[in-house]
Amino acid sequence: MPVYSSHLVSYEGLRVGERIRTERQARGLTLRSLAEASSISTARLSEIENGLHVIDLGQVLRIAAALGLPPDHFVPTDTRRPYHITREADARAKPPSGITSEGTGAGHADVRLSPLADLFVGRHMEPAFGRILPGPVGALQWSHQHEEEFLFVLRGRIELSIHTPGGVVREKLAAGDAVYFRSDLLHALRSLDEEPAETIQVFCSLSGLTKTGFGVSISEVQQDRGLDVAQQTGHKLRLLREMHGWPEPRVAEMVSVPERQLRQIERGDRPVPLDLMLALAKLYRRPLRELLGQPAGNGPHYYVQRADQTAAQPSRTRRTPVERPAAPKSKTCQAFSEGYPGRSMYPYLLRLLNVDIETLTMHEHHGQEFVYVLDGELELTTFVGDEQVKDILRPGDSCYLDSSVPHLLRGQTRSPFSKTMAEVIDVFWCPLGEGYLFED
Repeated sequence: MPVYSSHLVSYEGLRVGERIRTERQARGLTLRSLAEASSISTARLSEIENGLHVIDLGQVLRIAAALGLPPDHFVPTDTRRPYHITREADARAKPPSGITSEGTGAGHADVRLSPLADLFVGRHMEPAFGRILPGPVGALQWSHQHEEEFLFVLRGRIELSIHTPGGVVREKLAAGDAVYFRSDLLHALRSLDEEPAETIQVFCSLSGLTKTGFGVSISEVQQDRGLDVAQQTGHKLRLLREMHGWPEPRVAEMVSVPERQLRQIERGDRPVPLDLMLALAKLYRRPLRELLGQPAGNGPHYYVQRADQTAAQPSRTRRTPVERPAAPKSKTCQAFSEGYPGRSMYPYLLRLLNVDIETLTMHEHHGQEFVYVLDGELELTTFVGDEQVKDILRPGDSCYLDSSVPHLLRGQTRSPFSKTMAEVIDVFWCPLGEGYLFED
């Protein structure tokens, strides 16, 4: 389930030393008497209370026993939160991961990704804040990730290059443009400006997200050729082996094949027998569907939606309304990427309108959502256990949400004259399909 509360606090935030001192003084104990009762030196206990020494688990247990407290009194209670908020400042401060060039000098087009939901357990989408660096076409870093990706350009201009069965295609995208594409095909991004472009990118595997991360650069792949089935499978198998930190001889022994055969398979020089594919899927604990991928010939491979096309999209109606009966609509829902059939994610542009809070109601539905605030302020109301909680998101903030828990998204503005209180990107994942979420 979603996020464990203990993942959201630091040791300093626990203030263990201060709490020990408070409990000791409340019982009228001296530093020396508590130190003796807990078999800790007086000097060490003083350091713990003053935050000069990080207490270990054994010391926690002995001090708690000496004070007559349960063992978990000084550690956080592990409740589950059905959402995870990432603030813009935190996203920008995170060290980037994902696809970066192997070179350090000029002439490399890099994609630097900062995860936006890394603490959310059991997610089916992998959202990231992207920085797309400039570089010449000849220095593109080709990569592949999960099987589908939604990309929205926040700032700047980028060029997307994709290896399709018909050859390399290139699309130029500006701020407000979006693209939905087959990210298991080799592709590359570069900024068309001198400054880095900024994007929101959401990845999804058709077999379910079974690992984190955003892929790896494939610098040895030439710009003018794609990968056939054996090469694509070989790359996936090599990356899985390297992710586990296993050498070729160990994997070859575990699946009972010659090391030379495994090496040829990972290079894409020979096809993978199905019995070996089943053994490798079991070894790496991955669904077979993930290793097989989609046939590259099944189009479409991508769909671009320009900013003016999104603005002209008709608003769709939710099947699980957030308004009370007979209340006016509280939002408009304009779809991105409807021209990409059979997609696994459903990205929408939501405009939250200026309506009275009394007209809104909590709602729930199957699936998960990733919400990114473009403008205005967003108030999220949901539950942690039996307790109703609220959080405010501002431009650049994002939230990954378990939609099966009752929740409410409400825009906020200080202007009584504003019709739109907030604009957000909302990407839905739902096993029951888009027709369950929206009326036709």
